[in-house]
Amino acid sequence: MRLPLVFPLLVLLASTSLAAAEPVRIAVAANLLPVMEQIATQYQQQGGNPVQVIGGSSGAFFEQIRRGAPFDLFYSADAERPEQLAAAGTGSAVRTYACGRLALWTPKTAPRLDALPAGKIALAQPATAPYGKAAQQALQRSGQWPHLQARLVYGQDIGQAFQFVNSGHAPGGFVALSQLTAAGIPAAQYRLVDAALYEPLVQKRVLLAKGERQAGAEAFLAFFDAQHATLKSAGYALPGEADCAAE
Repeated sequence: MRLPLVFPLLVLLASTSLAAAEPVRIAVAANLLPVMEQIATQYQQQGGNPVQVIGGSSGAFFEQIRRGAPFDLFYSADAERPEQLAAAGTGSAVRTYACGRLALWTPKTAPRLDALPAGKIALAQPATAPYGKAAQQALQRSGQWPHLQARLVYGQDIGQAFQFVNSGHAPGGFVALSQLTAAGIPAAQYRLVDAALYEPLVQKRVLLAKGERQAGAEAFLAFFDAQHATLKSAGYALPGEADCAAE
């Protein structure tokens, strides 16, 4: 008499197992990508569910998510985009996870904002990448913008801006301190840009997963939120510190 229940039960168990096996899909701003890959690896080594990390520009991810891209978490390089997604009902649990630091990297010359090397200067696209916007602000506030515009080369995100300099295509550029730290770049090759020259790079994340995917995403959130030492060593300021507002 109970046989008719067997097949539906097997289907339910199979679907539950498949849902558990599906990776948590995380959209990650390019400045955070090396750190996120490290944390995701540690999470999985300690028994966490599979994680798929996708790097790119915050602006591009924002538009993709608005159009329904199937991400479970979004770690942005700014505060505004996660807040807008939450306000629209697309996400929840918005929280500051770190504050970034902008650096000027000139591998072959002294890193000085008032004496940039000849040739191209790389930065991320200001319209879609918060670090690119910060670099633009720094150039404008320092008075360098008017005579440098013709020399600027724009990466689609801060990762591409880094590659422009790393490959020698541009003798200098504005990148994230976290990228330089991850790549082991000697401190003599770069200098932190005066924080007074750009708006604070407050970086927030937002939970996008719903239904059966939410538990897996929340488990990763809890693990990530405990990685204070990793974020600090990567060059980020942490929420609650003097140069990083808690929310």
